[in-house]
Amino acid sequence: MQLPALLERFRRAGADAEPVVIGAHRRPEAVVLSYERYLQLIGGRQRVLGALDRQAREARDELDGDEALELADHEVHAMRQERRAKPR
Repeated sequence: MQLPALLERFRRAGADAEPVVIGAHRRPEAVVLSYERYLQLIGGRQRVLGALDRQAREARDELDGDEALELADHEVHAMRQERRAKPR
């Protein structure tokens, strides 16, 4: 499948688009999925948008480097906990 066709498929189906598995010799090596599905996997669109909005507000308040790293670490930890809590 060509990239333009793949992107069009992702645009049409959004989060419902089936991921595409890429590999060689019948061994999966990578997966291409829509951005909407990616956001669902990492905790949902609202969580990501909320985190970005919060980071932008805090950056305006002159967040220093250590505080920015602490914020990023907190967000990664929260997303991992949320993923672990979801039933499979």
